Amino acid sequence: MIANLLTAVLVATGATPQGGITGSIAGRIEPSDPLVFSGRQGQLQVNVPRLDDPGLRIDGRLDEEAWATAAVLTDFSQYEPVEGIPSTEATEIRVFYTSDAMYFGVRAFDREPELILARLGERDRAVFGDDWVRIMLDTFDDQRQAYVFYVNPLGLQTDGLWIEGMERRPGSGSSVSIDFNPDFIWDSDGRVTDEGWTAELKIPYVSLRFRQVPLQDWGVNVTREVKRRGFKQAWAPLTRNVSSTLAQSGRLVGLRDLKPRRLVEINPVSTGKRAGREVDGQFVRENVELEFGMNARYGITRNLVLDATFNPDFSQIEADANQITVNERFALYFPEKRPFFLEGTEIFRTPRNLVHTRQIADPSGGAKVTGKIGSFNVGYLGALDDAPKTLYGDSSSAVFNLLRLRRDIGSGSTVGLLYTDRTVAGGGGFNRVLAGDVRLLFSGRYTFTTQFAGSWTSAGLGETTRLQPLMLASLERSGRTFGFQVKFDDVHPEFRTESGFIPRVGDTETFGTVRATRFGKPGSTLEQLGIEVRGDAFFDHDEFWDGGSPFEAEIELQPTLSFKGDRSLAIILRDGFFRFRPEDYETYEVLGANGDTIPFTIPESLNHLKALAFIPRARVTNQIQANGRIYFREIPIYDEAARGFEVQIAPDITLRPTTALQVSLSHTYSRLWRRRDQSVYSTVNIPRLRTQYQFGKSLFLRAVVQYELEERSALRDPTTELPLVISGSAVDRSEAGTFQAQFLLSYEPSPGTIFFIGYTRLEAGERSYRLSRMDPTEDGLFVKLSYLFRL
Repeated sequence: MIANLLTAVLVATGATPQGGITGSIAGRIEPSDPLVFSGRQGQLQVNVPRLDDPGLRIDGRLDEEAWATAAVLTDFSQYEPVEGIPSTEATEIRVFYTSDAMYFGVRAFDREPELILARLGERDRAVFGDDWVRIMLDTFDDQRQAYVFYVNPLGLQTDGLWIEGMERRPGSGSSVSIDFNPDFIWDSDGRVTDEGWTAELKIPYVSLRFRQVPLQDWGVNVTREVKRRGFKQAWAPLTRNVSSTLAQSGRLVGLRDLKPRRLVEINPVSTGKRAGREVDGQFVRENVELEFGMNARYGITRNLVLDATFNPDFSQIEADANQITVNERFALYFPEKRPFFLEGTEIFRTPRNLVHTRQIADPSGGAKVTGKIGSFNVGYLGALDDAPKTLYGDSSSAVFNLLRLRRDIGSGSTVGLLYTDRTVAGGGGFNRVLAGDVRLLFSGRYTFTTQFAGSWTSAGLGETTRLQPLMLASLERSGRTFGFQVKFDDVHPEFRTESGFIPRVGDTETFGTVRATRFGKPGSTLEQLGIEVRGDAFFDHDEFWDGGSPFEAEIELQPTLSFKGDRSLAIILRDGFFRFRPEDYETYEVLGANGDTIPFTIPESLNHLKALAFIPRARVTNQIQANGRIYFREIPIYDEAARGFEVQIAPDITLRPTTALQVSLSHTYSRLWRRRDQSVYSTVNIPRLRTQYQFGKSLFLRAVVQYELEERSALRDPTTELPLVISGSAVDRSEAGTFQAQFLLSYEPSPGTIFFIGYTRLEAGERSYRLSRMDPTEDGLFVKLSYLFRL
C-alpha cells in the first residue's frame, strides 16, 4: 500500500502546450488497493474521498499529494469497434471532491506516445480530431441526462449534455445523443509525456445542477478514444444491446454536503460596427454604430435558473454553410448557433421540432427559466422579435412565449407538455400550438415515442383556424447486432407552427428500417459490416385517411463497411416512385407557338427512380482527414413535373499540417439533366474554404470564403417542349453567383468572456469566380468586447 502511494506521486513534469514529450506517467495502481475500482471486474460503486483543501493547481501534471489519496478508476473495456475485450491502452482516472468542486485526473498510457494526436483548436471544435477522454456525470442519478466533459491531451475543452433518446436534428453534425450547445465554466489542462498523456479537470458545482440533499450519489462513466486506431473504451462496460447508455454507468456514492454558492452571472457586452449595403444600385456605407447589451443568469434555486438578455449581439456567429436550393421543395434546416438560445434548450426538445428558435429573427430582449423541480423539468422562453419572418397588419414586431413541462416516470421514461405562442405585438394575428409527448423505455432495449399536437392560427382578420392536428408514433429496438424502427407521422394540411420547424405539412409518412451488424475479429481489417434496409412512403393526408395510395415511396439498401484505422464506406442502393399532385400545378400553363396558352398536362407517375451513392470517410494520415459523398440518382424535376438524373459530388478535406493550423476545403457540385433528352436543367457549384490558425488555447484567427454559382435553364413542358408559364409569366433561363467572406480574430479565455474583431463581405453578380464580375451587396466591420462576472 505504501509503495503504491509513493509511486502514485512520481508523475510527469514540464510539458509544453504543443505536446512535447517531457516526462513520464506514474506507475499503475495495483487492483488490490481499496481505492482502486476495476470496471472489468464490476467494481462500479465508487467511494470518493472528500478533501477539505487539496492545494493543487490545474496544470495537467498530477504531481500534488491530493492525487495520491484519490479514488482510481481502472481496467477499461473496449466498446468500439469490438465490445467487451480489454482495452488496448491502459487508462487510469483519479477522482476526489471538495465542498465546491469535483476533480478528475487522467492518466492515459500509450505505447506509441509520439503518435498521440494532440492539437490546438477552438473550444468545442478541436477535440474530436484528437485523442480524448470524456467524463460523464449524471448528477441526478436518474439515467436520463448527464453532463459531458471532453479533454484532449493538451487540456482543450468540449462540453455538453448527454440526453437519452435525443432526436438528432438535420445539420447537427453529431452521431451521438449529445447536445453540444451548452457551455460550462470549468478548468482543465493536459500534457503529453513519454508514456502517454495526463490531464487535470476541476468542475465547480456552481456550473452543475443536482439535488439539494445532504447525501447523494451521481452516475459516472469515463470513455477514451485512441484516434489513430479508431478504438473507444469505457470504464463501466458499454454495450449496444441496452438502449440506455446512462443505465450502464457506475456511481460516485456517498457525496455529502455539496454546497456551491448561488449562481449569479452578469455579462455586459459592447459592440461597434460599420456596415455597408447596396441601395438603389449604389453601395452606401452607414455611420458607425455603438451598442451596449447585457446578459444575466441567476440561480433561483440550485436547479432552477433565470437567463435574461437585453439587446443581444450575435455578430460572432459564423455564416451558415450554403445548401443546394435548386429543385428543392421544402424549407432548408439551419441549426441554431446563438448562445442565448442554446443554453438550456434541451428541455424544449420534442419528437417533432416544435421549437426552433431561429424563427426569432432579431430579438431585442428575452428571458428564459429552465431547470428541474422534483421529478419535473420545466422551461419558459419569452422574446420580443423586431424582425419576424411573417407579419399581420401594420405591426413590425412579434412576441414569442414558449412553455415546456416534462415529468420523469419509471426508469428512463418521460411524459411532457409544450405550449408555444407567437403573437403580433399590439394584438391581431397569432399562432399557438399545444402538444403532448411520451417516451417509454422498456425491456432494456425498446423505446416507444409518441406525440400529439394541435395548432390555432389567426391572421388578425377575425378568423381563426380550428384545431389542426399533428401526430407521431415510433417504436425502436436497439441492439449490437440487430435493431429496427417503425414510425408513423401525420401532419394536417392546415397545421402551422411559427415557433418550430415542420417543413412538410399535409403529408402522412410511414417508415420502417431493419439493421443488422456483424463484427470482425479483434485486429481484422474489416471491423464491422452493417446492413440496413429502409422503406419510406408519403401519402397526402386526406387521401391516407380515405384509404388512398402514396404519392412518393422508396426502398433503400445501405451496407456500411468500417475498416481498421478509422475508415468507413457507406453504399446506398435505392428504388422509388413519385406521383405529381395536381394541386401543385394549378397555376401552370403552356405557351403555344402562336403566343396563346394551353392547359398543362401533368405527366404520369415516375416509376423506378433508381439511385446509387457512395459515402466514404477516411483518416488518411494523422494530418489529413478526407470525407465525401457521391450520388448518381434519378429524381423528379419538380418545377417541370419531369424525370431527371443528378450527379452530385461533394468532397471534404481537412488538413492539419501543424499543431496550430487547420485548413478545411469542401466543394459541392451538382448537375441535373432531363432524362427525356439529356439536356442540362441545372448546375450548381459551392466551393468553401475555412482556414484557422490557433495562437494558443484561447486566441485564433479564422477566414471563411465561399462561392455559390448556379444556373438553371428555362422551364419547358415535358410533353411538347414548349415554354412553361407559371401565374401568367414564363420562367426564363437564369444564372447567378454569390461570394461570401468572413475574417475573425477571436480571444475567448472562457465562455462569456471574449474579444474579437471581424469583417464580413457579400458580393453578387454573374456566375463567375472572378470578383470583377460581381458587385458588393453587403459588408461590415465589427468589434465586440464582453466579460463574464461570476459573483
